[in-house]
Amino acid sequence: MAEAPVEASTLPVTVKKKKSLSIEEKIDIINAVESGKKKAEIAAEYGIKKNSLSSIMKNKDKVLEAFESLRFDPKRKRLRTAFYTDLEEALMRWYRIAQCLNVPVNGPMLRLKANDFAQKLGHNDFKCSNGWLDRFKSRYGLVFRAQPAEASGVSVDPSTVWYQNILPYYLSDYHPKNVFNVKETGLLYRMLPTNTFAFKGETCSVGKLCKDRITLVVGANMDGSEKLPLLVIGKNKNPHCFKGIKSLPVHYEANRMAWMTSDIFEQWMQKLDEKFQAQQRRVVIFVDSSPAHPEVKNLKSIELAFFPSCLSSKFVAMKQGVIKSLKIKYRHCLIKKFLSSVEDSREFTFSLLDAVDTLHLCWSTVTSETIIKSYEEAGFKSQKEENDPANAERDPGLDLVTHALGAGVEFPEGLSIEEYAALDDDLETCEAVPNDESECTEESQPDETGFYTSDEEDDGGSLETELPLPSKNEALTALDTLKKFLRSQDMNDGLHNSLAELENFINPLPPK
Repeated sequence: MAEAPVEASTLPVTVKKKKSLSIEEKIDIINAVESGKKKAEIAAEYGIKKNSLSSIMKNKDKVLEAFESLRFDPKRKRLRTAFYTDLEEALMRWYRIAQCLNVPVNGPMLRLKANDFAQKLGHNDFKCSNGWLDRFKSRYGLVFRAQPAEASGVSVDPSTVWYQNILPYYLSDYHPKNVFNVKETGLLYRMLPTNTFAFKGETCSVGKLCKDRITLVVGANMDGSEKLPLLVIGKNKNPHCFKGIKSLPVHYEANRMAWMTSDIFEQWMQKLDEKFQAQQRRVVIFVDSSPAHPEVKNLKSIELAFFPSCLSSKFVAMKQGVIKSLKIKYRHCLIKKFLSSVEDSREFTFSLLDAVDTLHLCWSTVTSETIIKSYEEAGFKSQKEENDPANAERDPGLDLVTHALGAGVEFPEGLSIEEYAALDDDLETCEAVPNDESECTEESQPDETGFYTSDEEDDGGSLETELPLPSKNEALTALDTLKKFLRSQDMNDGLHNSLAELENFINPLPPK
């Protein structure tokens, strides 16, 4: 009797196990191919197919990068990298800073911090399992050992640790042009020195202390090559002097207290991040530790580095001369405008729009030498040589006093331009608690859009005397006058080009 046929599904199937190579073996294969050895012989030697060898050569750069990097063990057989790369970078920075501060770190602490970073970075699906933590430690070669106790028991100065360990760690990762510091400062933008200016022969003072305040946020990079656009925070979202204005030379935000808030900070960082992404740059921005400066999620090009709250302001570069220079220039311009009104027997008016334009002008004239020197004063090591003292900014105070005397106005005895510029340095600039919106007073009520308005006149003049916006023809006539004046001076090509751009902006030429 013939045997019943055996169904194909019941036949034993021999599955050839796929050959898995380590990174080290892949490097040997790449070297063999590049030395001219036949690919068929190499494939036979390592027990792999020709298409597998071709795949290795196709990914040669990745294999070499992995081999040269400390992130991978050469014996590893897979090049799988972490999915949450931003989380791992943040976690490693935190770990290394903890090491610099001699803070012992163990597995549970690392897991807790990983989950914390995941939440801040928007990785809501992340869970720090034992397996993930083991793989993370393996990728970075972390081994937790018992921390030796300090024999002397002497505490470490946080400032010394910051300067010697933490700051160099950041600076080693970023070129000076990509290292930024931002800092808020209060500004009483219409403030003339109370009881300091007086007409000759008169006993009454001129004007009164102007209580209109704004918060000004100043930022620049370490080599002085780039100044961030100023961020101005006022009390009113739509002040009367902005009527008809569609663009400003600064970023403008508003809240009832004219303070930096966590929402404003986050929105501003997102805008800056978009700018740096477009430039394909990776930058670090140093900011104060403050409730108004939260960790910002999903930043692609910006890493935020927070100054420890225990550090003094001497480590904040913008506080070492940049803000002072800007304020001195601003006060200088403000007083010159006031003196011009006195000379022409006109009422002195100065709106928030005037302040914005003046700030933008003054900010453009703060020199790179001033910025570099400020970073050096803050302990940031500059790659540039020491600045030539001849390039230092000249104090305009003497010229200002001479101008005031010539207009018949006495500059207050004993009050320097530096002291006048620093009168509002101690103004509060940040919210004490995030999103702190206490009840509004009768003088300051939110409108239907949620922005705060004020009964206080912010135009510096009467609403009834508002002038209409100039027409195109009037703008062209004014430009023609400007041309005649500038061409009577020794102009450079840049000014000529700017005049042409202005004219084309006002009255565009037809396309080809």
